[in-house]
Amino acid sequence: MLIIALITVFSCIDFYSNTVPDMTLIYTRLLWNWISVGDFVIPLSLTLDGLSLTFLVLISFFGFLIYFFAACYLTLRKDIYTFYAYSNLLIASMLTIILVDNLFVMLIGWEGVSISTYLLIGIYYQQARNGYAAVKAFIVMHLTDIFLIIGIFLLYQTLNTLNIHDVLVQAHDNLAVDSDIIFWITLMLFLGAMSKSALFPMHSWFAETTLAPMPAVALLQSSTVILAGVYLVLRLSNLFMMSSDVLAIISMISSLTILFASTIALVQYDIKRIITYINLAQISYLFYAFSTQSWNLSLNCLINYSVTSTLLILASSIVIKKCQGERDISKLGGLIKSFPTLYIVFLLIMLSLSAIPWISASFYIKGDIIWGVMAQGRLISGTIGLIGILFSSLGIWRLISMVFYHKQRWYDFTKIKWISYSPIFILLVFTTALFIHFPLPIHGIIPLGKLDTNGQLPFQLLLAAVTGLSFLIAYILYVRPNSEVREVLNTPMIKLFLRLCNSDWRYDYLLNCLFVKPYIYLAKLLKKDPIALWDNWIMLGIKKINAFIVDLENGQIRWYMVSMVIGSIIILMLLIFI
Repeated sequence: MLIIALITVFSCIDFYSNTVPDMTLIYTRLLWNWISVGDFVIPLSLTLDGLSLTFLVLISFFGFLIYFFAACYLTLRKDIYTFYAYSNLLIASMLTIILVDNLFVMLIGWEGVSISTYLLIGIYYQQARNGYAAVKAFIVMHLTDIFLIIGIFLLYQTLNTLNIHDVLVQAHDNLAVDSDIIFWITLMLFLGAMSKSALFPMHSWFAETTLAPMPAVALLQSSTVILAGVYLVLRLSNLFMMSSDVLAIISMISSLTILFASTIALVQYDIKRIITYINLAQISYLFYAFSTQSWNLSLNCLINYSVTSTLLILASSIVIKKCQGERDISKLGGLIKSFPTLYIVFLLIMLSLSAIPWISASFYIKGDIIWGVMAQGRLISGTIGLIGILFSSLGIWRLISMVFYHKQRWYDFTKIKWISYSPIFILLVFTTALFIHFPLPIHGIIPLGKLDTNGQLPFQLLLAAVTGLSFLIAYILYVRPNSEVREVLNTPMIKLFLRLCNSDWRYDYLLNCLFVKPYIYLAKLLKKDPIALWDNWIMLGIKKINAFIVDLENGQIRWYMVSMVIGSIIILMLLIFI
């Protein structure tokens, strides 16, 4: 990973030194022709432009920090070797996705990401639960891969090419905006990206990553797998702009994901599941930006998400490591006295997730995204975005209060070297408002949307009020709860809501009723092949006819003579009347 990071640095220097103003710089290297059948040719070539360079920097930078953290975090040599082997496959698959210029070749990296996810979740495969979780993640990812393949087939059938640049040019010249074929192509491609980006209802693999080691969780949730689906949409952004209906569907699914994930995070006690559902809610703001066609803003949101989610995972890893693997926050408490540095780190992460006004980068990025959604008249989606910020802030406040403020219940701690904190200290700098807009070389590659700033200041004040309200509610519910608050929480309506959230909205139960049980019923019904039953009837008929013919061979000459006469009469009748 260090070598990849150094190569990336040299590539950035070379890229910027050769960039000409108002020109789009693209490097292309043809390796060989992979498939050549008549006119159908699939070349294997690598392309580096501003967008792929941006993702290359993200993958190499965060990958190197996570690799470094893993070397300090994992203790068993076997676990370290296994983690690096599987992670290298994941990084190689991601680099394949972002560097190839053909959608068919991209499928190689796409499938490699699914296999790597399966391997990383199932590192501790000796435990049956981990093996089942890995298989579940593998299956869920491949369910939507079918739609991606259908979308690629439709593109080739319509445009007779799979080269990404040619696809975008020909689609702009030959296809009508909001036409049926554009709708189905973009819908299939988006459904293909849904599982990699863990959007509802294809989020279940994301929750299963909690069974992997924490460095693997950081790779899967923040800097690799999530980037695959986002990159596909960004790379084909000119295509998605031609279908307003698909953009509306993206907005609707993002809203559902925010509500689903942020409410579940409020009631979890496993620290891994809390941070997982908080991260899942943050991913949806990326697709909010897509639905408003703010493609450059979505890239800034992606960088901010990668920083915040990696920070949250690494800080939680240290808490779990210090408490000897204990993940139940109800069994912890009072750690502010023992680990004040870790407490400050969590506070800074909380300020970023809560979009603290005019200080954190997320305040400007999320604020612009939600403002863009509301400016398009989608007030419900914008309101859900504000609710997501409120609930995410409450979720992280609940985690901080139960781990650091409440009565101390855990006293047996493990020492961790200070060098483990170095990736966290590096990433904390990027959460501030100093890094709102990175100088990204995406001019001429993806559309640069312009945000209407009229009336934005009152909205920023509203967002600041939401953040302040989250602090007030968190103080009342988690820091200083009183008897009246407990009475409200014990009401039947609140209890029902908490049980619903604690059971993940009964999503697994719904899947079991709609898909698993009918499948098992059909499998039992078809346990004996229906075609084999027809074979049995045919064989039984042949046996009966054979038995009747065998009985005719009785050795009596008069019976043979009568049979011959009857046969001759039948033949004569046929010759006369036919």
